Amino acid sequence: MFTTGSKLLIGSAAAAWISAAVYGIAQGGALGSIGLISAAVALSLLAAINVYVRDSNVSAMDHEHFESAAAAQATARPSLWPLLVAVGATTMTLGLATFEAIFVLGLIAVVAGALEWLVQGWSERASADEEFNSEVREIMADPFELPVAGAIAAGVVVYAFSRVMLGLPSKSATVVAFVIMAGVVLIVGGLLGMRPVSKPMATGAFSVAVIALVAAGAIFGLNGERDIEEHHTTGYIAEENECGPQETEADEKASQTVASKSAVAAELTFADDQLTAELPGFDAEFEEITLPRSNPSNVLFHNDADEEARLVIELHPDVDSDGVPTGPERLCTALVEPGGTQLLTVVLPRPSLALDEGYAFTVAGTDAEVGVVVP
Repeated sequence: MFTTGSKLLIGSAAAAWISAAVYGIAQGGALGSIGLISAAVALSLLAAINVYVRDSNVSAMDHEHFESAAAAQATARPSLWPLLVAVGATTMTLGLATFEAIFVLGLIAVVAGALEWLVQGWSERASADEEFNSEVREIMADPFELPVAGAIAAGVVVYAFSRVMLGLPSKSATVVAFVIMAGVVLIVGGLLGMRPVSKPMATGAFSVAVIALVAAGAIFGLNGERDIEEHHTTGYIAEENECGPQETEADEKASQTVASKSAVAAELTFADDQLTAELPGFDAEFEEITLPRSNPSNVLFHNDADEEARLVIELHPDVDSDGVPTGPERLCTALVEPGGTQLLTVVLPRPSLALDEGYAFTVAGTDAEVGVVVP
C-alpha cells in the first residue's frame, strides 16, 4: 500500500509526464518540452525513492526500530546558516555580472555558511542532550569563530572609518568630525560607567553604533573620495625631467639637514661654482669617485654656495624591447638652501664601460660635476 507522500509524488510525476506529452504535441516547442520532461524525471526519481523507503515510516509491529525512526529524532534547531549560504550564492551570481570583489564576498559567505551549517548539524546529533550538544559545538567552533569574527568586525570598522575620513570634504572637516565622535564616545562611556546597564541595553547601544558607522561608511563610499591634491616628490620631478635649478612643489619645506649617517660613500660639496668630493678615510678632495654597481650608495650633498642648488645624476638604465627604460632615468635632490645638506641614495645599474657618456654628479644649471666610475 502506498503512503501519502508516495501518492503525492507519483501523482505529480504523472501530471508532469502528461503535461510534457500534451505540450510537445500541441506546441511542438523543444525548450518547453525539455523543461517539463526534466521536471517529470526529477519527480519520478523522488517518487521511486519515497516508495522504497515508505516515507521513512516504521511499521507499528517493528518495535526494535522505533527509536531509530525519523519521527523519533529531535527536530533540528532554527539556524541562519542556510540563509547565509543562499545569500552568498546570490551574491556570487551578482558578482559574475558586476565586480570581482562582490563574487569573492559571496564565495566567502557560501564557504563560511556551509562550514557553520555542517558543524551545527554534526553537534545536534552528538547526543540526546541539547545542552551537551551546544557545549560540543562551542568547543569545536569557538576557537575558529571568535578570532575570525573579531578580525572581520575590526576590518569592517576600520574600512568604514576610512571611507568616512576620505569622503569628508576636507582634512579640517575630518579632524572636526572625529573630535566630535571622540567626545561622544567619551560621554557615553562615562554615563555607562556611572550607572549599571543591563546586557541587552549595552548590546543594543553598541549594535546601533556599529550600524550607524557601517551605514555612514557605505554612504561616503558610494559618494566617492574627495579630490586629494597630489604632492610631488623628488622622484616625481626626476621622472618628469624637472631636475633643474627652478623651484618646484617638491622643494617646498624640504629638509635642509641630515642626521648622522653611517656607510656614507661620499660627501659632495658645491662652492664657488665647483663640485668636489670627499671620501671617508681620505684627507683630500676628488673630482672622480668610484661607486659599486647595483648596490645602494649614500651620498651627502652640502651646498656652500650663496644660492640654492640641486644635485642630479643620470642613471642611463637599460631599455626593453619597446624602448621603455627598465628603471628610473635620473635621480635628484630637492633644492638645497645655502648651508644646507641633503642625502641622495643612488643605485647604478650598469658599469661605466657599457656607457658612452659615463656617470657624473652634476649641479643643475651649472657646469660643476664629479665623475663616477662603476666597475
